[in-house]
Parts: sequence; C-alpha cells; structure tokens
Amino acid sequence: MSKERIKVIRRQARLSDVDAIFKLDQEVWTEFPGTKDMFMSRIMTFPEGQIVAVYNGKVIGYLGLEFLEFDIHNPHTFTWDEVSDKGMIKKSHSYSGQFMYGIAMTVSNEFQGCGVGTQLVLSGWGMMVGFNRRGSLIGSRVPSFHKYSDKMSIEDYVKLKDEKGMFVDPELRLWSKDGFYPVLILPNYCNDPDSLNYGVVVYRANPFYGWPGRSIIAYFLSEIGPKVIRSNF
Repeated sequence: MSKERIKVIRRQARLSDVDAIFKLDQEVWTEFPGTKDMFMSRIMTFPEGQIVAVYNGKVIGYLGLEFLEFDIHNPHTFTWDEVSDKGMIKKSHSYSGQFMYGIAMTVSNEFQGCGVGTQLVLSGWGMMVGFNRRGSLIGSRVPSFHKYSDKMSIEDYVKLKDEKGMFVDPELRLWSKDGFYPVLILPNYCNDPDSLNYGVVVYRANPFYGWPGRSIIAYFLSEIGPKVIRSNF
C-alpha cells in the first residue's frame, strides 16, 4: 500500500540546520552517517547546493550537491572520498565544473515513499538548469548486489532487469524512474557491505543546456514539477 504524498518546503540549508541534518543522517545511514563537520563544510563551501526538505517545521530530507568536471565519454573511476573530498567538498567542488554531482541524498525513514526524494531531485534539476550545467551525476548504491554476486559479475548485475524492463536493483530502479541511467561502475566506492563496496554512477543529461529562459524552466522543474511528475521516493 503506497503512502500519501506530501508537499515539503525546500530551501537552501543553513548552518543552523547542521544538527538536524546530522540527526537525520544518523537515522537513515546508521552504518556510515556524515559528520557535523562535513555538513558545515558543505554549507560554507557551496551553500546553493545544499538543500533541505522541511515538513511541519522539521528537516526530513537533505540533498548535497557539488559541481565538477567529468568526461562522460571516457570516465575514470573514483571513490566517494575522492569525489567528495571525504565529504567536505572544499577540494572537490569547482564552481566552474560543467556537471552536477550528488554526493548525498537522505530522506527520513518515516517519510520514505511520500515523494520527498523526488521533490529534492527536482530542486537539483532546477539548479542544474538554472546554472546551465551539462548534466547531473549521482553515485548510486547497488544494495541488492550481494544477493546475486555468486551468480554474476557486477557488470552483468547492473544491466539486469525484470520482466517489466525495470532494473532489479532497487536503487538503480528508483533512479531510472527519474531519468537516470548507469554510465560507470565504481569498485571500492564506499564502505557498503550490501553493495559489496561497489557504487554506480548514474547520469541524466540536461535537455535544456544552452537554452534561453533557463530561469523559467528551472522554476517549473523545481516548483511545479512535483505536481506533474510521478513521485518515486
């Protein structure tokens, strides 16, 4: 039975939100939560890219972004520590970078399935369009790979789909519903036993790259999009 979709307030994170973001991350990512220093550093380094979802005055979601360079045609592997400057983004974020990278996505366990994640993703898309970046990248987990690793390679698993044409892996399936597709397998991406420490970069190109009127398009994606695009988180 699906949960009722809720409308959240999405805004730029503030230093005063650090405690709430930290508590949220501990709730969701019990084995590898971020630290308060990480969240403070991200907000101070790239405040526009740190977005929180607020519901009834409580932070229930967080999206952490940065800009970087990425060769989509000949990508090289990296770890989460490398791509995020160990979560601090001081050295990894480049304001002139042509791609947007999602280093963190957290939705309260209580509100997962209520459309909060999709609203955050749409805020990210709005920023991608508004800043005229070429595309959006996310380091996805593959949490069901440990169930298949004795039967197939990670390369085959990332392509594995069910009879409906949907990815078998739950996270790849969720990202695919929001238009992302896998472009790069990352060995030893992060400490994630369920994914056997693998990550997968998923990518969505900016279809409005170079268009005029990007601020209007960005507003539509961020503010109106949740009303017309199917929620997936």
